[in-house]
Amino acid sequence: PVLDQYVIRKVGNLKIAVIGFTYPWTALTSAITGAAQWYKFGIKEEEARELINEIRKQEDPDLVVFVSHGGYGLDQKFARRVNGIDVYLSGHTHEEVLDPVVWNNTIIFQGGAHGKYVVSLDVDVKDKTITNYAYRLIKVRQNQVVPDPEISKLIEDAYRPFQKKLSEVIGQTKVMLHRRDYWQSSVGNLLTDAMRATQKTDIAFFPAWRYGATLMPGKITAEDVYNLIPTDGHVFSYSMRGKELKNLLENILGSVVNEDPYTRVGGDMIRFSGMKLVVNLTKSSGNRIVEMTVGGKAFSNDAVYSIASAHTRFQNSPLFGATYVKDTGKVFVEELIKYIRMNSPITSTLDDRINILGFQ
Repeated sequence: PVLDQYVIRKVGNLKIAVIGFTYPWTALTSAITGAAQWYKFGIKEEEARELINEIRKQEDPDLVVFVSHGGYGLDQKFARRVNGIDVYLSGHTHEEVLDPVVWNNTIIFQGGAHGKYVVSLDVDVKDKTITNYAYRLIKVRQNQVVPDPEISKLIEDAYRPFQKKLSEVIGQTKVMLHRRDYWQSSVGNLLTDAMRATQKTDIAFFPAWRYGATLMPGKITAEDVYNLIPTDGHVFSYSMRGKELKNLLENILGSVVNEDPYTRVGGDMIRFSGMKLVVNLTKSSGNRIVEMTVGGKAFSNDAVYSIASAHTRFQNSPLFGATYVKDTGKVFVEELIKYIRMNSPITSTLDDRINILGFQ
């Protein structure tokens, strides 16, 4: 392990062991040139069993708490298969869990995202066993919270050199721009439509991140855009034959909807522009896309399509056959700001780019 696998904390009269579980797909989803490429990640059931037994024996804790970035589905399966976890704080998929689930005597929950909630979990412990618990998901109402003066000053000092740029109004939106939605979102459609238009490609992709602030109708500032995309990822351009493109999309679909949570990467359907898909979820893996068009024309396995994307890695994988891969050097968040300036007011909404059959 690169980092400590667990820490011991005293809470009142209780001794708590807190174990960290890193996102198993970190190397797959991180930047190709990032540090993650030098490490191995995975779903380590047997290692976890051995570690929990070791902690129970050597530390004799009253409670074992797991803090995970595995995703709500994966974490539930993990808790069912690995004994000895009392409390399981799940992350990654940003679920607003109003009532925790209990598997294998393990209380599992998530607390949403963006600081919208505070999770309150009170447990009664007797003889190193939870006998009762009370759980609440408490809504944070920002306008009712008095800012901490020290933290406010730190923020003001950090903002000061960039305040003029961040506060500049670059356009407006007539609609609410919302990121979180299973198959598509108004933000996802805006991002990919903007990328396809600015890069002049057939297709554009952007990951289905579940974080990023919602924008209400009204003015858009540069800071709003940086809140949507708080990273400086470059735009990549490349080509793919139709057969490889469809294989990629089927693979991505599987990582979203596969029955086995260990085979899901976690999150929503990748955002895209330039295509229309009809997906039948009752079909077997690899056969779920039943209709597909690109640029309003019939899809062809033999056609070669131009693609732009940012914050993706599949273009670098030999599994998906991308060719002529090029880092354009353009920072996508800056390209998006330019697009909004030129195309305000924004009217991005949900549309018919993806239609789902068999979804309950």
